[in-house]
Amino acid sequence: MNDNVFLKNKKFNPDINNNFNNLINERNCAKYSLKNEFINPINKSTDKDNWPGSRTDNLLNINLDLHFSIIQNVVEMYFGDYDKKYKSLEIDKSIICFHKIKYEDWINSIKPNNKIHQDNCDLAGIIYLNLDVNDENTGTSLYDENKKPTLKISNNFNTIACYDGKAYHGATSLDKEERLTMVIFLSGIKLPSTK
Repeated sequence: MNDNVFLKNKKFNPDINNNFNNLINERNCAKYSLKNEFINPINKSTDKDNWPGSRTDNLLNINLDLHFSIIQNVVEMYFGDYDKKYKSLEIDKSIICFHKIKYEDWINSIKPNNKIHQDNCDLAGIIYLNLDVNDENTGTSLYDENKKPTLKISNNFNTIACYDGKAYHGATSLDKEERLTMVIFLSGIKLPSTK
């Protein structure tokens, strides 16, 4: 019998962490983001692909070690040293992709409602990968139900911002430089009873 409890109604408060993951460095970002194909959602024919710019395939298919290292770090942000507190923790679906976006992509998006949007997941996040940038204007903003800004997060290399997938959010703005990030979507998070 599985004792895990599905966290369907859990609300994840925003959490920000600088110098997030030691596997994320200039060399790795260049290696993985440049050698992988980026796909534009216009080239995909599903309504759920509602994002401007282009993304790679799931990191799960590109670099398994980095994929699971990011998930472990994100889980620790919310649940601490979970392997000592719980028997196990399950995540039904995890998607982590490199994402490139230019100002023109953002302005000319064919789906205007994606500038401030919600994600179809339990816990979402973004890792900023532009080097030598620390700019709150090209980061991410979170919004309340009335779409009024509540939090502005800077675009700063190897900084992660995680938030509830149902939270309204979007790029604060973009400038002439292409923004490179990793986007994270975790769904079906199940937490077991404590040991």
